[in-house]
Amino acid sequence: MLNPLFLCLLIASLVLTACKTQETEWRNQEGARLWLAANPASGHTRLGGDWKVVEGLLGSAHFNQNERHITGLIGIYTVEGHLKSDVLYLVLSQGGTAFYSAVLKKKDGVLTGFTSSQFPFSTKDSKKIVLTRSRD
Repeated sequence: MLNPLFLCLLIASLVLTACKTQETEWRNQEGARLWLAANPASGHTRLGGDWKVVEGLLGSAHFNQNERHITGLIGIYTVEGHLKSDVLYLVLSQGGTAFYSAVLKKKDGVLTGFTSSQFPFSTKDSKKIVLTRSRD
């Protein structure tokens, strides 16, 4: 038989953990939105279509482009972002939770940059990512 005090403490800790998780998800989403807003769109680079991740996150990528606004997928993540000159600013999400920020630069048909689990983007935990156009 479980001690009633122990059971109450266990339930309270589970409730507090769930609240903390929801608060963290909200901060991530709000931080991601603010980070994108701080890097306004401009530029004429064309990125729509299929890309292959050759370094970094696993999987392929597909970008839809409406002027400077970018949406699509990289692996299992939904992406949303925009272009500023020839630099791509992205937020990678899954199930409505923002997991990564990414800054990529297009040069000679290759997108090279970094992902970070921080919002705004931080080089402290950044990991390199390289994408090339798919030739299918």
